[in-house]
Order: sequence, then C-alpha cells, then structure tokens
Amino acid sequence: MTRERIDEWALLRGLCFLAVVMQHCIGEYIYRSDIIPADSIMLGMVYHFTRFGTLTFVFLAGAILFYQYGDGRSYRSALVRRIGDIYVPFVIWTLIYWIVVQLADHHPLWGSGTWQSILTQLFAPTNGYHLWFVIMIFQFYLLFPLFRWLFRQFSNRYLDGRTDSRQQQIVISMLLVLAVVYGWLMWMCYDVLPGWSFQGIWQILLEHRTSEFPFYFFYFILGGVCGSAIQRWRDIVIRLLPWSTLVFLIMYIWLGYDLLRHSTEAVNLNVSTYLKPTTFVIVISHMLLIYGLALLLSRQNHVLVRFLKWCGRYSFGGYLSHALILAGVAYVTRPLVLTGMHLPVTFLSFSVVAPAAILLTSLLSRLPGGQWLTGSAGKKSRKRKSTPGSGVLQDTPLR
Repeated sequence: MTRERIDEWALLRGLCFLAVVMQHCIGEYIYRSDIIPADSIMLGMVYHFTRFGTLTFVFLAGAILFYQYGDGRSYRSALVRRIGDIYVPFVIWTLIYWIVVQLADHHPLWGSGTWQSILTQLFAPTNGYHLWFVIMIFQFYLLFPLFRWLFRQFSNRYLDGRTDSRQQQIVISMLLVLAVVYGWLMWMCYDVLPGWSFQGIWQILLEHRTSEFPFYFFYFILGGVCGSAIQRWRDIVIRLLPWSTLVFLIMYIWLGYDLLRHSTEAVNLNVSTYLKPTTFVIVISHMLLIYGLALLLSRQNHVLVRFLKWCGRYSFGGYLSHALILAGVAYVTRPLVLTGMHLPVTFLSFSVVAPAAILLTSLLSRLPGGQWLTGSAGKKSRKRKSTPGSGVLQDTPLR
C-alpha cells in the first residue's frame, strides 16, 4: 500500500540538511584564535537561525512513521528495512571516520585496542561527531510501536465520539501539557542535573543525555500529531504563521543576547545547547514558521524548490558524508590566517560542502550496493525510474 507524497516534507528535509551543514561549518571557524569579534557575533547570529535543523528531523521521523503506520499497519518488515537503510550505513560510515582519524593521527589501523576503539565509536561517536544523531533517532524507530500504542490509548479514551473541533481542542491541550513537561525537563537538564553527583549507570546516562531519546520526545510526538492529521496540521500551521514568526523573532533576539552575555573572549555556542528551555521555544516557533514556508513553497516549481527537493532526496547520505568533506575543506583553510574573513569563508565552505555531499550521495547511490553507504536513496531512485509518476512517500526523515 502506498501513500500520497507530502511535498512539504521533502522541502523540510532539504532545509534541515542545509541548516545542519551550516551549523557544522560555523563550528569549524568560530573558535579559531584569529577570529575578530565582529565575525564571532555574526556567526553566532547565523547559528541561531539554523537551530531548527536537527530537531526538525526528529519531528519528521514522527510525522512519517505515524503517517505510514499510525493506522495499525504491520511495522516489523519496515523496522527490518530501516536497519538496512539507516543503521548499516551508520556502521559503515563510523568505520570510515575511524579509519580517517587513525590515519590522520598516524596511528596503526590494527592493534591491541582496535576493536574496543571501534565499538566505542559505535555507541559514543567522536570521530564522526555528527553521528550521535543516528543513534538517537534510531531509538525512536525501535520504540515506535510503544508510541503508537500510547497514541491509540489516548485516542480511544479522549477523542472517539467527539466532534472535530472538540478533538482539536483536546489534542492542543495535550500538546500544551507535554510542552510544559518537556520545558521542565529541559530546565532540569541545563540548570539542575549538571550540579548533581551520580554514580554508575546514572552517571553514564547523564553524560550521554544528548543522544538519548527521552530528551527529544516532544518533537517526535509533535510530528506524530502532524502525520496523524496532516490536513488539520496544515491549516493550523498556516493560521499560526504570523504568531510563530513573532515568537521566533523575539526568541532570536533573546538567544542572541544570551549568547553574548555568557561569552567572554570567544563566543560559546554551548550556551545554545538543544537541551535548554529557551532553545526549545525558539526551535518550536522556527519549526512552525519553516513548515508554513515549506507549504507555500511546495506550490511553486522554481529552481529553489527543485534544489531543496534534490537536497531532501539525498539528505541522509549527505548528512553522513558532509563532515568528511568539511574536514577536507578545513585541511586547506586551517593553515591560513583568516583574520577578518571568517564569516565569508564560513559561507564559502558551506557552499562547497553542502552540494558536494549531496552530489557524492547521488553518485554513490547509483553504484551497485550503494544503498549500504547512502541508505534508501539508491533504491528509491531506481524505483522512481521504473515507475514514472509514482507518488510513494519517502519514509526516511534524513533522506
């Protein structure tokens, strides 16, 4: 059984991918010792403008899963397919990054601690610093049946037999309650838990909370609401567009001030961590704003829309590979003195890394076995060629 393609989701994937690449390009240049304050401040402002990227991928995961399987369709075969499309490429790219780092540091590829080092990277990636997200998002894929069961219990108890307007009020009230709970959890993460002393497993969980699914649950549930009632979601997002824009602008100024207030000689981007109440507010408002803009853009057919769809189509492989391409760019730029040029060089690096990662994914996906490096991009490309005009929904949020 196939589902109608949701055009704005393809655009959102493209926008999210570009936002993530820009964040990592900023991280490459903003901490350099020769940067001037003006460049630091401007890069910090751009950084806050891209914070929606990673967490919107979590939203899209919930939206796609509930859109395709929320009605009770069997999920077992889909989970097996996702292991091949998401986790296997993650393992291969983890090995690639491990090998690159070993060679760059002039360490042997085989030694007494090789297997331990590789296993550590599979659970707590540092060589591929961006791969933590794949570990986190895959937890939602594994636990989707539990989320679906909870949604079903909620629906049976509170929504069945009620009018559409009453159902909408109940869902919005539920989301507001969950938003308060999640905001409290973010406050605990940022202001309280770091000051507590834990031992054993609790210490490990605290240290790795940035890659654990409970600390991102609201975005997934919000996506689930979107995927379960797509037309109502679209109507609400369009109606909220003026308000989401206003809230985003207010929070953008607030977070910019907060970033500068807590930065000394260098801008400290960790002030704007994902696990913080103010970041939660700006991401949600920006997500709703971006979704509304994607809806409006999806009705157009100009070059920007086609470019974003191209990025969205290969975003998973692009996400996996872009850090390696950025490292290659940094190999050239790190020896250079860039005083007064960090802002334009960041944008120049972004303009190289983003399209190069998508192009590389596009090429790899066409090779035999390319899906083991790029996910389902290659299989989807071949399917589109064999069935022109197919409206099958692409079911990988990073794809």
